[in-house]
Amino acid sequence: MLGDNLESRFSTWLLRPYLDLGPFQIGPAHAGSIEAGWQAFANPDGPPFIPQRALAPGFRDQLAEQAGRDYALGDPRELADHLRTERWRTLCDSIDGWADLPAARKSRLAALLHSLCFYDLLLALIAEHEAAASTADPHAGELAFCRASAQFMANLATRRAGWDAETMSCFEHLALDCDGHPHVRFNATAMMLVQKAKTKAPAEDLAEWGNRLESAIAAVGPSDECFISRLLRSRFYRGMGFVPQRTGDRAELVRIMDLAEHHARNLRPATPAQELLARENLHAVMESRTKEAIWLNEMELATTRATEVTRVDPYDSKAWVELGQVHYLREDWRKAAEAYAVAAILGPPASLVGRHMAAVCLRELGLDVFAAFLFKETLEIDPQGISPRQEIFDLPSTELTRALKQWGHSTIRL
Repeated sequence: MLGDNLESRFSTWLLRPYLDLGPFQIGPAHAGSIEAGWQAFANPDGPPFIPQRALAPGFRDQLAEQAGRDYALGDPRELADHLRTERWRTLCDSIDGWADLPAARKSRLAALLHSLCFYDLLLALIAEHEAAASTADPHAGELAFCRASAQFMANLATRRAGWDAETMSCFEHLALDCDGHPHVRFNATAMMLVQKAKTKAPAEDLAEWGNRLESAIAAVGPSDECFISRLLRSRFYRGMGFVPQRTGDRAELVRIMDLAEHHARNLRPATPAQELLARENLHAVMESRTKEAIWLNEMELATTRATEVTRVDPYDSKAWVELGQVHYLREDWRKAAEAYAVAAILGPPASLVGRHMAAVCLRELGLDVFAAFLFKETLEIDPQGISPRQEIFDLPSTELTRALKQWGHSTIRL
């Protein structure tokens, strides 16, 4: 029966929308974005859906390792016909007919493909000259932003730390010239500010982009105008938090992030798609507030905030890894091991890290056999992994671990 193989593993059942566009039932918010994106594409007269979160390209590779080689795809059309659902067939037919789609339809399809992490395909579909063309047309601006975002995500695996001028120039163009669509302009400006902050641009450069983000949010409209405007207001304050953090102004950082959280908690969603966007936004705000608390060295507060992220999005493995990291920093090995183990159960994108770190914590608790089991599992899943192999070598010597160490040495590939 179609899909039986996907239901045989918990992680592929939980993340099934990525594999065949099966209806979302339960799972992380980022998987729910696929359902919302599909509904927006399938119902062109309804409101559009723009996802807030993008997963790294390696996520699909990790998921395919669990689902099977048939699902190792760079393009939906590579999936064998007998594995396609009706939704997947419609998706493939629409990609085939891309050139004939109106701009509004292209924009919705592009948003769905972005949620599915098909970044290279988006770069092939949205021609570079189209993305560089006039952005006075709102849909042209949306497509240009989607292409820029796909380029940014596709480059993650190979890009070195630092500012990537070629990739970011697309966002800069939209931030400075996209007057036809204030939401696109806001998103592009926010991207510029955040990446400037993360790559440690000069403080005056950061302040300049902070001023531009203020202009961009003003162009969106009053915060009480509509749900999306209120949502962007929360995102505005979250982005602006990078400015006082860079200058070391602790009080101003707390003030701004309080506003980001206030707006996030006061969103009033009216549709399932808006409920999803509100949840994803609160997830992002509390994730940022956790990092804020760590930066302020308020570890109990960081624990409270990281725990809340797992309540907001309980099936997101990355959220559980981040909670595990806070417990790890506090040397609470038992709670850290439990959080990391939940991440390992939930699947990609953070299951491998969760499995490895759960083993590290179990070793700290003196549970060497349990640690050895998880290190072995991690290395079998990722044979090139350096950390789990070294952890195996560092385990106390017993009959079992001596064999594991010998196996670890024998599987080294230079």
